[in-house]
Amino acid sequence: MRLAALAVLTATLLPVPALSAEPAAPLHTYLIMPFENTAEDRSLEWLSTGLALTLGESLLGFGAQVIDEEDRAVLLEGNGIPTGAQITLASALELGRKMLARGAAPRPDRMILGRFNVTEGALTLSLRPIDLSREKARSWTSRQGRLKDLLEVETDLALALAKTEGIPVTDGRSEVLARQSGDLPLLAFEHYCRAMAEADSRKRLQLLRRAVQEYPGYPKAAYQAAALLVKAERWDEAAETLQKCSSDPIPYASSFHLLSAAIALQRGDPAASEAAARRALAIASTARGHALLGRALLARGDAEAARAELQLAMAADATEPDLDDLRRALADGPQPVRRKP
Repeated sequence: MRLAALAVLTATLLPVPALSAEPAAPLHTYLIMPFENTAEDRSLEWLSTGLALTLGESLLGFGAQVIDEEDRAVLLEGNGIPTGAQITLASALELGRKMLARGAAPRPDRMILGRFNVTEGALTLSLRPIDLSREKARSWTSRQGRLKDLLEVETDLALALAKTEGIPVTDGRSEVLARQSGDLPLLAFEHYCRAMAEADSRKRLQLLRRAVQEYPGYPKAAYQAAALLVKAERWDEAAETLQKCSSDPIPYASSFHLLSAAIALQRGDPAASEAAARRALAIASTARGHALLGRALLARGDAEAARAELQLAMAADATEPDLDDLRRALADGPQPVRRKP
């Protein structure tokens, strides 16, 4: 059970673009640095990683790839750079060279530097894209507003970056961003950002729950909380937490439905698992999605359809860990469904 929970968590925490109409290939891979805090108010330090997180989520929703926070943290720690510290263009280029030279993929071809300032409630957000392969930096782009309108200002800046970088953003995606920032209370957003920067899983879960309390139905906070509960094999709590999502968590919609499918299987509900896996595959065709669908179909007695899903999963990614679970299940044959009351 422990291995199953870890497999579920690892796969579901990987960001997946939220909309199905993605470009054939990602435009760029971005390394987004924590934003430099140039304000006098140290209580706003959480914005340093928070703005980097939400900008990355916006770019994922646009179809780009983003280097995850763990790799970024390793890079910063290895070079003795504190989170939120000022990074010069020269040091940024050196960091970029190290990332490009590493053997592991993905490797970034773009770096984003950012900074923010708050003076008497007036907010300024700025960012600067750097082309790492050409070692060429663009000029700074800034947006202003009131601190209480932080999310709208951040959304405007993300759209400005997309335009600068030539990333196509449909009207539908712009509307999604606007909905995300429209009614979300700043305190709920702060709890979410602090949670995602917290390494201790217990503290992270507490902060995510606070975020959901401040904004009932907060999709991203509820999704991330459910993923942590799965890691702890608290399947019923995870299912209950997912049900609190008022909508799909952008840009984690595919991962959200994969998590739902995996939880439903663990709770003995293959029909719900099948439905969730099909929703995930409608967003993004992944090996994990086909493997989970295959397990759900097999649990419902359709071994032939399950084998077909196994072939689709292997074609998508033969290294997907869930393939072994499906193979074993097919070898054992359909088992009686033990549904939890």
